[in-house]
Amino acid sequence: MYTRKILPILFVCTLAFCSCQEKKADYFEREAKEYTEKHCPQQLDEFTRIDSIVYVKNDEAGELKLYYTLTLSDEARAEVMNKLSELGEENLRIVRNSVIYAKHKEAGVSFTYIYHDATLGDKIAEYHFTKKDYE
Repeated sequence: MYTRKILPILFVCTLAFCSCQEKKADYFEREAKEYTEKHCPQQLDEFTRIDSIVYVKNDEAGELKLYYTLTLSDEARAEVMNKLSELGEENLRIVRNSVIYAKHKEAGVSFTYIYHDATLGDKIAEYHFTKKDYE
């Protein structure tokens, strides 16, 4: 039922286009902010909206957080709740195979996908992937 066919086009520029003085963390933070300002919220399919992308600096390589809202009927909500592990596996597959995230993965950035229910306002799921998960 729930398969994302469209990935948000994140970070069209590569590090080659950024200033040599700009640190990767600053670049990742700036690009996430610019993407969010220009493209979010964005409806990806009939159920899924990406609300924002945030890069969080930390002592390690940083974390890219992707916030989604799902608009679900009661029936669809029950189906999604029964397939949460498949949704997590799909997100990990996307991280592993994404060319868009190549520089992030090279830097060891963690990825967190957070899903909220549009009707109830509750968090449905959160998936966190570290370098160990996607290598």
